Amino acid sequence: MKALKSTNIDWLFVAVILWLQAPALASQDTSPNFILVLTDDQGWSSMSSPMDKDAKESQSDFHYTPSLDLISASGVRFSNAYAAAPVCSPTRYSIQFGKSPARLRHTRVRGPNRVDHDQLAIPQLLKLANPNYRSAHFGKWHIDAEPAQLGYDVSDGKTGNKEGGYVEDQKEQWRGYEKDDPKRIEAITERAIDFIKDSLRKEQPFFVQVSHYALHSNLEYSGRSFRYFEEKEPGDLHSNIAYASMLLDMDTAIGALFETYRELGLENNTYFIVTSDNGGMPVLPQKLNQGRPYEKGMNYPLLRGKWDLMEGGIRVPFMVVGPSISPNSQSSEPVISYDLLPTFADLTGATEHLSHDTDGVSLRPLLTTPNDQLARPKHGLVFHFPHYNAVGLNEPHSAIRVNSLKLVRFHTSARSLLFDLATDPYERIDLADNNPECTQALERLLDDYLLTVNAETPEESLSWEKPGKNGAVHTKFLSRYPENNGVTTILKCERFALRKTVGTPWSHEAQSPTLGATL
Repeated sequence: MKALKSTNIDWLFVAVILWLQAPALASQDTSPNFILVLTDDQGWSSMSSPMDKDAKESQSDFHYTPSLDLISASGVRFSNAYAAAPVCSPTRYSIQFGKSPARLRHTRVRGPNRVDHDQLAIPQLLKLANPNYRSAHFGKWHIDAEPAQLGYDVSDGKTGNKEGGYVEDQKEQWRGYEKDDPKRIEAITERAIDFIKDSLRKEQPFFVQVSHYALHSNLEYSGRSFRYFEEKEPGDLHSNIAYASMLLDMDTAIGALFETYRELGLENNTYFIVTSDNGGMPVLPQKLNQGRPYEKGMNYPLLRGKWDLMEGGIRVPFMVVGPSISPNSQSSEPVISYDLLPTFADLTGATEHLSHDTDGVSLRPLLTTPNDQLARPKHGLVFHFPHYNAVGLNEPHSAIRVNSLKLVRFHTSARSLLFDLATDPYERIDLADNNPECTQALERLLDDYLLTVNAETPEESLSWEKPGKNGAVHTKFLSRYPENNGVTTILKCERFALRKTVGTPWSHEAQSPTLGATL
């Protein structure tokens, strides 16, 4: 890959400005800068360093990501971090508004978009905290409104997959090919660096989101990266040269941005964040799996991948570097995409401007005390994918995680799976049959939340009538978990105070009772 081009602003000039501003910058604790790097379709175990220091299997046996490894070692990594959705656009909305895709009523790209775009987004929140904040977005937007409508001062516009080289052709998507500036990684990185330097010159705090088109198809890469992997021994898990090359190219671009961050001396007043919009591709090339179980995929040891609410589809890399954050630290506390907006609000003193229906909570305590615990609503984390999708599980399903317990609910099969992620992070053992109390309590918490936020039902989904045959299709994935499987694990469920739900699950005519579960 060619080196990133030098930018128009003179480095010496910027260095002088920073030296003159140093005392002021040190006191700007209430107006820190934010650099958010959002990757596309990046799996939890895709890096060449582990996303969980206690699980060596959480790293790739073939990929090479020196820049992401450095960022991870320079701050705090979150081993239990989640994307808000198993697909891209809903997560991108969730980040901007601090709300779950279920509440926003947008859980898939295709079909009606019911999002109210006139609500508080990150740039608008920051301007309420300090009107001098500048905000920019570069790369993949994938939101049905211009960035300016959400308060962005600078952007690439209303971009989507096609601007990143996506061609909806099965053979073309996965064949892989060499390209100058693959996935536009150099262009968007250069623009981000220019924006940062310009903000420093103007003495204004800033927020910049760099949303990479990689690692989404089409597979594009530089010749330099491809030659590197041609000479490397393939791994047992990861071996796709084109994909690994594209990942290395993206890593190099992120590294250039992080190098700028450090050279400009921004560590004391700027948070550098990296995460992904959803889990990685389950297999390459894409297959119409129709929910059939398979032993290993791109996200192994996590199950499955993009389009599904099993861990492979929603658990993602998440790293933060910045003021007072200890290097090479780790938090195992569950965190999620929609925590970013309330975190920014907390760090800028703008929590009073958060709406009452914000779903996220501030991650600020974990940045300096990684072993701390967050005070979340009793329903914990909720995920909702009420769609049929033959590439994934091929049945509408939702999930809820409270502490270490995770329940996955399948609508048309009328079955729930229950996992204790503390002892079974890879979802191998279904505990539902032997733990009906826990299962029913989590089902009610899930149902109650979906009813409260008026979440989209499977019947409202574009996939219900034709692909789903009006709910007649059941996932083939459940064959992986035979009922009455002989598992004897009994969970302690005294934490749950059960209340009877009025109405049936998914019915919006049902009345939502007062929640009685305390977890």
